[in-house]
Amino acid sequence: MLKGADDSVMEQEDSASQHGEMTSWDINDIKLPQYVNQTDWFQEWPDSYVKHIYSSEDKNAQRHHSSWAMRNTNNHNSRILKKSCLGVVVCGNDCSTLDGRKIYLRPAICDKARQKQQRKCCPNCNGPLRLLSCRGHGGYPVTNFWRHEGQFIFFQSKGAHDHPRPETKLEAEARRSIQKAKTAFSPPSLRLKRVQEIESLTGAMPTQVPSLLSCPDAHTPPANFRGHLSKSSQEPRPSSCSGQLPSPGAAGE
Repeated sequence: MLKGADDSVMEQEDSASQHGEMTSWDINDIKLPQYVNQTDWFQEWPDSYVKHIYSSEDKNAQRHHSSWAMRNTNNHNSRILKKSCLGVVVCGNDCSTLDGRKIYLRPAICDKARQKQQRKCCPNCNGPLRLLSCRGHGGYPVTNFWRHEGQFIFFQSKGAHDHPRPETKLEAEARRSIQKAKTAFSPPSLRLKRVQEIESLTGAMPTQVPSLLSCPDAHTPPANFRGHLSKSSQEPRPSSCSGQLPSPGAAGE
């Protein structure tokens, strides 16, 4: 009985120590946990100060996927990938769609593209767009860290997002596809106008094809050669373009 109780206590202590090892690590540690009994399910919206250990075979973890708008940031450690949150783009009029949803667009990753995005109009009310920057990590953007170690991918998030969730990448791509379709088929479209302009130009200036049956202009010799021409050469000859052959007498002469 005592031996069984001692074994149970030892197992609980080992489990507690393993649990402590799983939660006490930091992404910047020289050595990370090597013995992981069970990996975590992938989290699409990681928030607050959390840590996860994913399998190295997890496709989302391999792509460092996140539904938050994150961009790569410079990091002094080449073994650790650092990403910072860009926030969310909202409507300046705080409008709502017909089903009551707010406009939370995904910020562009590139700085120039993000500046250009803010100069566009709201897709719902054509109002101005503005960027809500993330300041959830002590006044700085929330930061995510990724590190590949053997059979595991370690993830750590520092900071809590202080802004609404933006649209996902799939939702953003679907919205842009719908906008392109509306622009392409909206009457009159720019493409239709261009076709009409080309047709009007070609109708006003038809292509002139020279006729193969037209008679070429007769060659007129210069004035200073008229005195040297023979009398027979000055006599008119029937044109070869008239469709009539010269008479036999004229041909013999």
